[in-house]
Amino acid sequence: MDEQYAAMIAGFPLFQGFTVAGAQRLLERGEIKQYALGEVIFGEGDPPESVMLVLAGKIQVFVERQGADLVLTEVNPGAVLGELAVLCGMPRAASLRASEPSVVLEWSAAGFRNLLLRYNLLSERIFRESLRTLVDKERGLIDSLAATRKA
Repeated sequence: MDEQYAAMIAGFPLFQGFTVAGAQRLLERGEIKQYALGEVIFGEGDPPESVMLVLAGKIQVFVERQGADLVLTEVNPGAVLGELAVLCGMPRAASLRASEPSVVLEWSAAGFRNLLLRYNLLSERIFRESLRTLVDKERGLIDSLAATRKA
């Protein structure tokens, strides 16, 4: 099964240029975990203990506000989740829930930081995607504020 996951990882855009053997090394440094439909993976405010790569299924990113869940996004295989909390050493900004049966590769916080130090190309891509996510969120917030002022 690890060989199948290694081939999947090597095919994700974030890991372009990784060989199956290189992807296998990423697998060896983490742990494969499965989540059932509706299972909460971690909660908003939890300590940043791990980072995960979605291998199969879909994961919802959500926050609870005023007693209701507000889904921020839903991610597909190939997405990395939890990296900002680990990189910044901050509690989780949102919760994660499997919106269908899902499989992830989970790295401990220390293991993830070690991967970034060991693989420069991966580090560059992770930082680029993380910053892109932050910029997109900032733009969305600005657009939302501008729309509110017009109303």
